[in-house]
Amino acid sequence: MQECAPPHKVLVAVDGSEQSLRAIRYAAGVFPPDRTHIVLFHVQVQLFELFSDLGAYPHYKRQVTGLKRWATEQKMDIYQTMDSAVVYFKQKGFPESAITVKTPAKKLGITQDIIKESYDGYQAIVVGRTGWSRFKDWLIKSAAMKLVAKIKHIPVVVVGGNPDAKNLLVAFDGTHGAMKGVVCVGALVGNSGHHLQLYSMISHEGKFWVGDEEFFIPENAEAPIETGKHRIGPHLVEARSRLLAEGMPPDRISIKIHAVDRDRAPHIVQEAMENHFGGVVLGRRGLITFIDEYFIGRISDKVLKIADQLAVWII
Repeated sequence: MQECAPPHKVLVAVDGSEQSLRAIRYAAGVFPPDRTHIVLFHVQVQLFELFSDLGAYPHYKRQVTGLKRWATEQKMDIYQTMDSAVVYFKQKGFPESAITVKTPAKKLGITQDIIKESYDGYQAIVVGRTGWSRFKDWLIKSAAMKLVAKIKHIPVVVVGGNPDAKNLLVAFDGTHGAMKGVVCVGALVGNSGHHLQLYSMISHEGKFWVGDEEFFIPENAEAPIETGKHRIGPHLVEARSRLLAEGMPPDRISIKIHAVDRDRAPHIVQEAMENHFGGVVLGRRGLITFIDEYFIGRISDKVLKIADQLAVWII
């Protein structure tokens, strides 16, 4: 993953669907205006070329006229959506110079064109979980899921539902990949009033603290920590210090260590939903062993499938 360096350039994929509008609202709420450049990106499908040949046949002439009118209306709707999005970002404090609109014609395909654009100096991409056709998204792999599979050089934020942009739950297991995720999220959101919780999970058999208090900084825990502190405790302390270095206030960072069973994805989603965390941050690797991945799949994939009302960050 490339380093996050200001100003942070964020691609927001727009298709005019209700979920892409919610992705726009989420991006405007989660990224600070003073350190983010937003690029609203829509790939135009040139439908007129499909109708040109049919127009030569009298039987289809009336239908072609209607289809052309529909295509023109769709194009105008997208332009209006883009204009409204620009106004919305400006209302949220983004200067006009920090907002760019791109509406290129389709070349390789919608998904492939977005992937190609993502290599142009971006630090993250935001996309709605579903597009115009919910049935198609259910039947086949949606564009959002394809982007998660293909874009691995920057974080992909998949927005489902209408999530709160101010609170982020970071699933953290102390690995190098998880630490990179902490650093990148800290750089992207910075000192913008967000509450960020580092959330670590261990098995019930490996519970290593005494007492019922779940929110604590390991180095300041009042009760003695028995087993495992040297495995996760210092990593949590380091992760917190990395967030502080990115400008996050100490009172906006919390830590929770939770003893759970083997299936961890539902616990992550439940923790986020019950405690009003609108976004969940996950690494592509980590939180799971190679054997687990082989037999039951990555936790990030499972969270993506069930977190349809959250913004899921895949880093």
